[in-house]
This record gives sequence, structure tokens and C-alpha cells, in this order.
Amino acid sequence: MTRANKGAWPKTDLDWEVRLPQRGTRGLGQAVPRAEVILRTTQRGEEHIHVPPAVARALDAKARARELLPSSRAELMFAMGEVSRKCAMERAAALIDRRDYSEGELSSRLARDGYAAQTVETTVRRSVECGLVDNARFADAFIRSKLAQGWGRVRIERELSRRGVDASGVPGWPELYLTDETEENTAYELASRRRLTGKNDYEKIVRFLSSRGFPLGLATRTARRVLEERREQENL
Repeated sequence: MTRANKGAWPKTDLDWEVRLPQRGTRGLGQAVPRAEVILRTTQRGEEHIHVPPAVARALDAKARARELLPSSRAELMFAMGEVSRKCAMERAAALIDRRDYSEGELSSRLARDGYAAQTVETTVRRSVECGLVDNARFADAFIRSKLAQGWGRVRIERELSRRGVDASGVPGWPELYLTDETEENTAYELASRRRLTGKNDYEKIVRFLSSRGFPLGLATRTARRVLEERREQENL
């Protein structure tokens, strides 16, 4: 979709238009396609500014409704900034409405959508200030969910770090969430359900538990325990 939004150029020294990406231009795993705002002035010539499609659609709607009639490049750029911040905040609220986000996750998602670094920073800061985003709340829910799925502390800490949360700063981690005994019991229960073939069973159990985030020492102890119990059962 293309729509021109023309001023009386060169009298106002501004001519601009919005170009939205064509439908179906995004492939699997590819980045969100960007829209363009094209500015033409006598001083700068033609400029192509990439913006998220949501921003482009909002600008286009304002132009159609004659709510946006900039007479200069500076005026248009100011309006673009305001629209971008509003769209970014709406996007953040929509994302958080589906599930909790950490600050790092939200920043990455907005950046992937095409919002400028300053807009992302402002949006995340406002989201924190109004309570939409809280790293401690996110970490608590994340940890409890992953423990219920049988994750070990190493994997939980690694995945929190990937989301911009340092586990060492989470109140009560790990003492209030798990003990050595509960972690050992979880590892044993998971390993006990593994199907053993008699070939490289020890290595397979160790690799499995390590992939779930259990410390190597615990993984090796658990593998030995499971195999010893299996041998005892077979000798009965």
C-alpha cells in the first residue's frame, strides 16, 4: 500500500509519503518488514526513513484525517517521534497482556519490531515505572514454572540471563525455591523414567540431566544410582 501525503512543495519545502510493506513479504524466521516514510525537501533532497508498520499506518491515518499537516521537516520528525512512542507503548501493553516480560525481553522484542533505540529505552522505562514490567516478578514466575517442568538450577540461571535477568539478584534464589535434596529428587525422578537400552546408558543419562540444567556432579551421581538400582532389580 502506498499513499502520498503532499504539502505545497516547494512552497512549504516538504513533500512526504508513507509506504507500507506488501503483504506476504515476510518469510519464515525473517525480521518484521519495515515501512518507509519518504521525505523530500530542497535542502536535504529525498530521505528514506524506516519505521515499524504500525507507526506508518498511524501516520497515514492522521494524514488522511488531515490531523497531520506538517509544514517542515522538523515538524514532521517531531510528529513521527510522538506517534512512534505511542505505538511502542501500545505494542508493549499488548505483549504484556499475553504474558509477563522481563525488561531485556521487552527491549529485544520492540527492537526487532523496528523501533529506534531511544524509543525502546523510553518505552521500557515507562513500562517499569507504571508496573507493567517487573524483573523480580517475571523471575519468580519463570523460576516456579521451569522448576515444575523439571529444569535444574543451571538451566534456569542460563535462561534468565538470556532474558536480561541476573539470577543472583533474584530475592531468595535459590534457597527459597529449591534445596539440594529437592533438586536431587527431581533429577532422580527424571532419570528413572528414561528408557535404558544397555548401551551407553550412563553417558545418556548424564547428557540428559545436564541438558535439563542439573550440575554435572549431580548428573553423574544420579546416573550411577539409577543404573545400580536397575542392576539390583535384574538380579532379584
